[in-house]
Amino acid sequence: MKIFLLSMMLLLLSGCGQAAVEQPPAREQPPAVLPDLPADFPPTRFESTHPVPFGLFVVTYTGEDDRPWVIVFDTEGRPRWWFNPDTRALWGQIVADGSFVWARSFGDGYGLDPRMAHEVRTESGKLLRLVSTEGSIVDGHEYRELPDGNVLLDTYVPETADLRRVGGPRRATIVSAEAQEVNPTGKVVWRWNSRGHIALSETGRWWHNVLSNPRRRLQREAYDPVHINSIEPRGADEVIVSTRHTDAVYGIDRATGEINWKLGGSPTGKSLRVVGDPATKLLGGQHDVRLDRHGRLTVFDNGKDRPRRPRVVFYKLDLSAGKAIYKGQLNDPEVKRSHCCGSARELPDGGWLVSWGDNKLVTGFDREGRIAFRLHLPAPTFRAVPVPPGATGVRQLARGMSAMQGR
Repeated sequence: MKIFLLSMMLLLLSGCGQAAVEQPPAREQPPAVLPDLPADFPPTRFESTHPVPFGLFVVTYTGEDDRPWVIVFDTEGRPRWWFNPDTRALWGQIVADGSFVWARSFGDGYGLDPRMAHEVRTESGKLLRLVSTEGSIVDGHEYRELPDGNVLLDTYVPETADLRRVGGPRRATIVSAEAQEVNPTGKVVWRWNSRGHIALSETGRWWHNVLSNPRRRLQREAYDPVHINSIEPRGADEVIVSTRHTDAVYGIDRATGEINWKLGGSPTGKSLRVVGDPATKLLGGQHDVRLDRHGRLTVFDNGKDRPRRPRVVFYKLDLSAGKAIYKGQLNDPEVKRSHCCGSARELPDGGWLVSWGDNKLVTGFDREGRIAFRLHLPAPTFRAVPVPPGATGVRQLARGMSAMQGR
């Protein structure tokens, strides 16, 4: 393993040794001048083991001094852009038009604070707009941009339920999970709510955690039996949602709102039969469920309270046969556990970028599944998100930094 060295950086920037590193033809080469790091820039450590094509990705975290950071790194470990928001940022990304988006966070765990919103900013830090849900406070777990410019968002909608059968109060406030599709004008064009679709019995082993950790929402104690944390489109007719407190992933029919299939969690009539997965307990508090370029379902599986390491697990869905076929997994031997959070995102070349949740580590895997690099951070990043090809480049980021620094 080699630690990223300044001398190697200069060698690469001078144009030497590039034949040994595969570069996608449309990717921009890095300029020789990097932004000047401020004296209080949080320390990081980058390790490279296999070359990967040059790319960019976004991390967010709060430092020991409680100062929030949104940072764009390149895949050679160099910070290319950064911003210090006025509030904590749960996670950030760059979307297709080059805008920066991050979720405000007030340390509340999910959408409880009325000030919550997704901020959309330019590369120079200018606030363009705030994006939120309709009817209830937007949650920060999801901002999934669609090709038509609409976005999928999530929110937690309060209702009343009798929880005596699981050891809770008779008239309890709970929050159901809701997905909304919002167009660029802020109009809701589609929504789905877990009420009537995901039974309270599906919370299963999580009830002790849920009942012992109520959150105050608008002057009321609220319980969170579902906890939606990602939304992913599957074709024009289906949306996939992940809910941590059921250990399950659901395929939702857009037209009817009915659940088409379920992966993981307690068995129901919609549960898929899993073929080949070596895990004895399928999912454990999973996050960030996506579809890759091959149509495989990808899950960042925290393995919360499961007898195994966190993993990125891949499944081929054979819905006509009611099956999910295991197609492999990724692990990092440095990661032993993950209580929450985390992400697994496909890199443009077919590799993978993984945030290991509440671990202070981001791992890059090459297309062969080998660990290509590790970025050690001073604090965990909720997600690590690759920049889409063509959305921006190092020169645009440098211009944004110059504008913010007054140069």
